[in-house]
Amino acid sequence: MPKSSQQTTHPKIYITSVKDAASDPEMEVQTAKTDKRRDASHFTPTKDNDKKKLKPHDDDITNATLLQAITSLTARFDVQNEQLEDMANQMRKNSIMVAEISKAVEFNAAEIKDCKEKCAEASKSLLYLTTSHKDLASRTSELERYKRRWNLRINGMKEKPEEDARKETIAMIAEIAPHLIHKLEDIVDTVHRVGKKELGKPRQVIVQFTMRKYRDEIWRSTKNSSVCRDHGVRFTEDMTREDRLARAALWPLIDQARKAGKIAYYRGPFGYIEGKRIDAA
Repeated sequence: MPKSSQQTTHPKIYITSVKDAASDPEMEVQTAKTDKRRDASHFTPTKDNDKKKLKPHDDDITNATLLQAITSLTARFDVQNEQLEDMANQMRKNSIMVAEISKAVEFNAAEIKDCKEKCAEASKSLLYLTTSHKDLASRTSELERYKRRWNLRINGMKEKPEEDARKETIAMIAEIAPHLIHKLEDIVDTVHRVGKKELGKPRQVIVQFTMRKYRDEIWRSTKNSSVCRDHGVRFTEDMTREDRLARAALWPLIDQARKAGKIAYYRGPFGYIEGKRIDAA
């Protein structure tokens, strides 16, 4: 057979290179869709093979465990409720005790306030009484001191049994001040001894005069009297115990001043040197 002049035409197949395919927009879209489907495969719900159906035996164990846990929690809650109730009761008791203590404190505070007021009043009264006592003691001492200015004491006058102290005293004063011999019965009031009897030591004699001027005159007469030296007696002032103690405390200063040639003397309970009053050191 004669060959046909027309040649058979076959479809052309184009093989695109990888580089060209990558640059082809259509291929890019198709590839992107394929990748998208591949990447989204993990979002597709699949059957969970890890979950296994629990057996009835496992179900029973879980329920028992839950029941035991619930029972344990219930018991713990009951215990805690009891403890809370006990705490509430204790708090109520404490509240009552605090209220009682508060009342007691208020009562004690009122009592203390009252005691303070009474103490303040007592302090004022004590201060007043102390001041009054000092004033009365001073007045009494001054009155006693003033009263004793009518008296003289005789030291060293021999004591005889069943003696007449007044008669013997008047006789001695008559020798000391003979110009008063006719007045001595009226001048001398009372005479007596003071203190306890001691063997070999005569007690002092207190002579009380009716007039102060005669007492002072007789005392001045006794200071340089030879009769007193012959009889071994000495006339002194009748001082209170406080005045005697005060003079005894001042005597060292008086004696030192006299030895130094200064004028030193007593006036009542006080001492004076060169006209200046001195106090015990």
